[in-house]
Amino acid sequence: MLAACGCICQHAQMRSFLAFLLFSQAVFSAEPEFPLSEDSKPQPSAPKGDMLKGDYSGGEGSVFPGTTREYQIYLPAGFDKSKPAAFMVFQDGVIYQAPVVFDNLIAQNDIPPLVGIFIKPGVVPAANDKALPRYNRSYEYDSITPAYSEFLIDEFLPAIEAKHGIKLSTDPNHTAISGNSSGGICAFMVAWHRPDRFRRVFTGVGTYVGIHGADQLPVLVRKFEPKPLRVFLQSGTGDNNLYCGDWWMANQMMERSLVWAGYDVNHAWGEGGHNAKHATQIFPDVLRWLWRDWQANIEVKANVQAESKWKGYEVVGEGEWQDVLNDPEKSGSEESSLISEMAAFADGTVFVRQRSLEENTLRFSRLGVSGEKDEVKMQVAGALAGFTAGPENRLRLFFNARHPSKAARIVDVSRDGKVEREIEFGDKGNKYDPPSTRHQGICCDSSGRLYFAGNNDALIGRVDGDGSYHYRHGQELHSGVLRTSAGEVCLSPDQTLFYVAGPGGRIDCLHLRSEPPLFDHAQHFYLTEDPYGLMSRVTVRAMCVDTNGWLYVATSLGIQVCDQAGRVNFIIQTPDEPKDICFGGKDLSELFIACGNAIYKRPTKAHGIVSGQMAPVTPPKPKL
Repeated sequence: MLAACGCICQHAQMRSFLAFLLFSQAVFSAEPEFPLSEDSKPQPSAPKGDMLKGDYSGGEGSVFPGTTREYQIYLPAGFDKSKPAAFMVFQDGVIYQAPVVFDNLIAQNDIPPLVGIFIKPGVVPAANDKALPRYNRSYEYDSITPAYSEFLIDEFLPAIEAKHGIKLSTDPNHTAISGNSSGGICAFMVAWHRPDRFRRVFTGVGTYVGIHGADQLPVLVRKFEPKPLRVFLQSGTGDNNLYCGDWWMANQMMERSLVWAGYDVNHAWGEGGHNAKHATQIFPDVLRWLWRDWQANIEVKANVQAESKWKGYEVVGEGEWQDVLNDPEKSGSEESSLISEMAAFADGTVFVRQRSLEENTLRFSRLGVSGEKDEVKMQVAGALAGFTAGPENRLRLFFNARHPSKAARIVDVSRDGKVEREIEFGDKGNKYDPPSTRHQGICCDSSGRLYFAGNNDALIGRVDGDGSYHYRHGQELHSGVLRTSAGEVCLSPDQTLFYVAGPGGRIDCLHLRSEPPLFDHAQHFYLTEDPYGLMSRVTVRAMCVDTNGWLYVATSLGIQVCDQAGRVNFIIQTPDEPKDICFGGKDLSELFIACGNAIYKRPTKAHGIVSGQMAPVTPPKPKL
């Protein structure tokens, strides 16, 4: 009996001890407190700003049609509606005690007199009282596409300016944007897509995880040319760890990538959970950091400490794009004289096609190595499908047949526009002849053989100097079916590989043979970055190579540069979506792009290849 009582006492003691351990663990693992400083509490000495409230509904023309959302606007004390104001946008409405903090920090002159814009995510109202509304928060905030930035900048901000009679600054150095959780990734993406409008970013417990592609951002930050952004991140060890990723680790990965790429970046790590407590506590100091030196130097620059490890600096340096040819009166219109098509000669001269109103006349602007410009006209009839630099210092023009009973033809013209040779080729009436091509769907080798890619049945082929030609179809080359819908082609520096752009940003690599069959060993070798996935806007527009064997691919994201092993190493930002690309200038060391209605160039440390006028060059072996 005594033994039984002793056993019972021991069990009771053990239960008490275990209860104590569980209590202690709960105490020690509880989220810490985040007391607010005086900067986040109303101060009698600080003039108070005004708050406006409103609703915004997106019509059928909206980026987010059918949505309604609430918003509030903070106007600082003494606000002058007649002058453009610096401002800060917040996702999810009023957060971080921001209006109070604004009052206090503006009074202390730590930040400029900001307008605060607090906007909630959209909701599509329910169809009836038994239906569920459509909640747009994750769709709008978590996406890495430009959709929300287009909505905010092009639609919402102009609407509230007009409604409330205020003027918001269009200087990106006068703007900031912030958000918590999904609102944080949303804030970052707005600035990432539009650094021309937003350059200061604060994200609390940012959702940089695999919901709508944000888990790709740490890699994209390392590949894209650094942007002029100043970024502050906050997260804690107790942040979310869910089906789509680990927030705590993802925020650290983002911070490490931003540092690696040379961004002006700061962070605050703690032990908090997935909430706004820690972010609210540090918000006043975050604002001071984001707006530091605002009175003396308001500009936010890229790679301000010159410590970026972005690989593109090994090729393009710190230079910027220079506008070398444009049509300012008709910029952006379909009536512009520029057609966004280029070809470079081995001496660095670049020919740019212009529209011509004269029948059977082609016009080109000729850009000299020293910056001189003139115009070249040539009298040639037919529908020009493409042009490239050909042998004997000539421009080679490719014409599709104007009728099934006619042959396609190649026309060689001198650099002054004189027609020197015409070559007809093809079997009239053949359904694959003449091949259908697009611009840059042709290229020449040093022997004068012209290679093409068409859109009918993945047709690729070669035309020899005597007019004989050969073609193959994608079905014959690859079990995955070679497709050439992009129609862009070029040769490797040693002229043994043929690159053909396909759909979805893919580039196929084929081995060249001197005799038929001309192409074999086809592989889907290059895959350009496509962060938008199924919502892709990434299309290959044109390609060129340098003497190292690196492939420069003009895409809607910018110039994606791939090493010889097929990997995208870095992405060069462009002023607009590039439609064509080539190396030109002295020593073929300047990269030229056609964007919209302008031609830009940028100095590089590389040297381009003009395969139709240069002997094969053996590139160095890549790092594998």
